[in-house]
Amino acid sequence: MAYLIEGKRRFSNFGTVVIYFLTLCSYLASTEIIAQQNPQLSQYLQNPFVVNPAMTGVEDYVDLTAAYRNQWTGFDGAPRTATFSFNGSLHLLQAQLQRREGESHQGIGAFVYTDDVGPIKQSAFYASYAYHLKVSRDWFLSLGTFTGATQFRYDASNAILLQNPTDILVNSFSDFNFDMSLGLYAYSEYLFVGVAANQLFDNQIPYDVDNGVLTTDGRLERNFNFLLGSRIDVGTDWEIVPSVLLKTVSNAPVQWDLGIKMVYNGNLWGGLAYRDQDAVLGYFGLRFMENFLATYSYDWSTTDFSGQQTGTHEITIGYRFDFGEQRCACPKYSL
Repeated sequence: MAYLIEGKRRFSNFGTVVIYFLTLCSYLASTEIIAQQNPQLSQYLQNPFVVNPAMTGVEDYVDLTAAYRNQWTGFDGAPRTATFSFNGSLHLLQAQLQRREGESHQGIGAFVYTDDVGPIKQSAFYASYAYHLKVSRDWFLSLGTFTGATQFRYDASNAILLQNPTDILVNSFSDFNFDMSLGLYAYSEYLFVGVAANQLFDNQIPYDVDNGVLTTDGRLERNFNFLLGSRIDVGTDWEIVPSVLLKTVSNAPVQWDLGIKMVYNGNLWGGLAYRDQDAVLGYFGLRFMENFLATYSYDWSTTDFSGQQTGTHEITIGYRFDFGEQRCACPKYSL
């Protein structure tokens, strides 16, 4: 990473160019970078559906959410991530009456994202389905899946080599793969725990190599996450939501996020979190026009890389609605 930073300093006059051949190699093979093959999102509490497909249709409303993340602001070619998702219970999407409290049900949804890192672009589209089984008076257990396709693309025209800017070391390529995730989620009104497995097929990413510089294919490694959280009522208007997210991938250390969120009357919220060996982040949000939600977050980097960029900005816009007469389309069984 130090070499990439030095390259950025020396080539700032080139505009949006960096020596991303090294980034490509790291992205596909390095145990330090490979854990970010899935998009990094700070506001997963605002849309936990994108973390675990078993949360599809967990609430009694339809949830439409779009997000944009500008990572490492000020560093040319830094990651840019955009997502769009929707999910809801089948009975809501069919415009039927709201289900009775505690009823087993199904959920459907979809999730689209693009993740750009210099000349590397990864995008995906997934359809989702989950079945929620009531297992006791207070508890549900759901099993869900994302099923879809991913595209991994490398554009050599956006990469300039340090010594020979006109040379192309790795040819441009684009690769499509079928992909699937599975998730399990157990929840009540006050405690939530889930686990998900992503990129189950461990797909290879083939690329062309000039002069035999690289001889092996890359791979989108299978990875896992574990989410635990609780909702604690404080008086009649306040809620506290502590949570922890663990993420792991083959041959890489476990990364964890630890955070706390405070919610006032379902209309205002804010929180702080710490991402292990990466960043401290803060966020705040509000509900407006009854059904619209907006949240902004900022990540302060805690790594040696912090001096080369000015932090990470992320914004999430959501719209929640139901066909019943709920006072508030507010989370009850999620974070």
